[in-house]
Amino acid sequence: MKIFGFLLVGAALGVLFLFVWPLVKPTPITTVAPPPKTQVLERVQATGPTGTGAAPAAEKGSLSEVAKAAGAEGAEPSGPLCDRMFTEANARVFSLPKGQKVRSGALLSAKPWTWINVWAAWCKPCKAEMPEIAAWASKVREGGGLLRVLFLSVDDDERQLRKFLAGEGAAIPGDYLWVAEEAERAAFYNGIGVPNPPTLPVQALLDPQGRLRCVRVGSITAKELDEATKLFGFGR
Repeated sequence: MKIFGFLLVGAALGVLFLFVWPLVKPTPITTVAPPPKTQVLERVQATGPTGTGAAPAAEKGSLSEVAKAAGAEGAEPSGPLCDRMFTEANARVFSLPKGQKVRSGALLSAKPWTWINVWAAWCKPCKAEMPEIAAWASKVREGGGLLRVLFLSVDDDERQLRKFLAGEGAAIPGDYLWVAEEAERAAFYNGIGVPNPPTLPVQALLDPQGRLRCVRVGSITAKELDEATKLFGFGR
């Protein structure tokens, strides 16, 4: 009788265990791996002598907000390289602003393409990319291309400009033009379709006939400079 009682108690405990165990057993924790990060290149910009910041790159396949605000009649969207791009058919002749030439670069025997880099001595992103732009232009010329770089300074403080040119900028080749007059700057900004004052740096490209072909707001990478070489075919 006792054995029968033990068997009943054991069976009852077994049944209870079957019902209770699913409720109390630990649930394994499963982790879901995050999706791989997509690398997004940002155009680094400086907003003024007292502050710098970063601005997102223009959306692929559409004009940047800057170009839209300024008006881009005749311009074609071209992705991340140019915010505004013009073909030979719709490009217009563009006059450079008047200023003081503070340094001359390489002399070329024929009319070159001109890469304009708008910068200022207080702009850290500008100074960071200037050696890379100069090195790229030298590589293009070594390959037989006709390309010069015009570093167009919009500095207000001449002492700061001269200090940079005598120091860390001394080894950066190129043509240097200082545009000190506000009226000349305003006309230049209006001509390339950027706000006055713009965030720096700003890039613009003139073809050998002096026509505006590309405008870009923000810094540029070595990869994008090589893309410009292929896109515009300097020297061909």
